[in-house]
Amino acid sequence: MRLILGSDLHGYLPVSIPSGDLMILAGDILPTNEVHDFVFRKLNPWLQNVPVKNIVLTWGNHDWAAFEDLISVHYAIVLIEQTVTISGLKIYGSPWSLPFRKWAWMAPESTLEKIYRDIPDDVDIIVSHAPPYGICDKAIDGRLCGSRSLLKRMKTLSKLKLIVCGHIHEARGRQGVVANVSSVYNFESWYVPISDPWTVVDI
Repeated sequence: MRLILGSDLHGYLPVSIPSGDLMILAGDILPTNEVHDFVFRKLNPWLQNVPVKNIVLTWGNHDWAAFEDLISVHYAIVLIEQTVTISGLKIYGSPWSLPFRKWAWMAPESTLEKIYRDIPDDVDIIVSHAPPYGICDKAIDGRLCGSRSLLKRMKTLSKLKLIVCGHIHEARGRQGVVANVSSVYNFESWYVPISDPWTVVDI
């Protein structure tokens, strides 16, 4: 199965999309302004026309409108602490990350530990906006921003094939089963991408 992975688009909807079997978006999909118009006029039509059979997404800390349940997304399966099985792959999605300023979908480590406890033992893919601690999570100032609870839980999952995450743009990359697929931005213009937003993985 060919997976098309992306995260942290922040309202940027690429015209060029590789073909594949499953697209996974790991949060921070929405722009900061005019969100309702964006979802209705741009996001839903874009999702409808991507050359991929199935689309799974979760939200991220910048997706305020989703946090407040103010929008309706079509043509994709939205996972919020939920699981779906596609072509035999069990996929779990979580939008949560550790507290930073006053953004959406944030919770302390004690809460995340309870949330991640419910990840099915036989899960194949985890879609998490935030990475696990110490893996593809180093911020530009050197801090490790991932979740220790997610790291602890992933070590117990014998069938786990992939964690798709984002959140820490500058930590984009792959290490073991963890793929940080954030779009990379110029730090002087955060929402103008300077890299191909897609990561293609065959699983």
